[in-house]
Amino acid sequence: MISSDSRRPNVRPRTAHAHLYDKHAAALERGWWSTERDIRWDDIDPEVARRQPEILTSVRDAAIIESFHPINLQRYLRATWDDVDAGVVFSLELYEGFRHFQTLRRYLEIIDYEPAITDAELIRRREPTLDMDIEPDRIVPELVEFMLSEHLAYYFFRRLSERSEEPVLADLLRRIAADEVRHAQGASDLLERRIAEDRSIVPIVLAAAADFRHYGEEVVGTVPVAEPGDPIAIRTFAERIERLCGTRLVDHYRRQIRGEV
Repeated sequence: MISSDSRRPNVRPRTAHAHLYDKHAAALERGWWSTERDIRWDDIDPEVARRQPEILTSVRDAAIIESFHPINLQRYLRATWDDVDAGVVFSLELYEGFRHFQTLRRYLEIIDYEPAITDAELIRRREPTLDMDIEPDRIVPELVEFMLSEHLAYYFFRRLSERSEEPVLADLLRRIAADEVRHAQGASDLLERRIAEDRSIVPIVLAAAADFRHYGEEVVGTVPVAEPGDPIAIRTFAERIERLCGTRLVDHYRRQIRGEV
């Protein structure tokens, strides 16, 4: 058994006025939408939806990625056991990620999309990842991966909603996109606090951003994109890193090329 004293050095005290969980719980409530009351399930037009099979394929992959949260986020919850704010941020994300999965899968079932998502498939995709965990020295790179994955998820769902001709799907995707903005901000806030406490992790953040990999690759291989090479998504990706680190990601790349990092 690990004594409480042996754990104490990891705990970072929080002042009463600086709880991130207040901020993010309030943001969730302001952006709240109901699966049953706000989505017009009875108005779905399956014929219109099936005219855009490429969108439905992307929706299916997105649903599978969202279904992976119970596995992925438990890693973050264990790795940040000493950070109460992080526990709340990831718990909120866990709930909303399930709602995204639930609604996307339900939509596909209503329009009789094939191949249907089965529980057996989801379990099969999860199984190879069960022994993967976050080591203590990897939490910062993993937070960067999480933040940027959610950042790009916003643009993915937003662009897909703009392309969807089926109004109910377009509305659902817009709602999910808005949630992803908050999820990316949650991880960003956690990183910002860690950087404020220890500027020496800035190079770690930059390196993780330069080597970014979407966590969805663990379950779907190639993560779907709604607009390949989306210039706004890429620019804001870099801007988010610059705001956190105080240096441009492109400058980090140049230092890499010169062998300075």
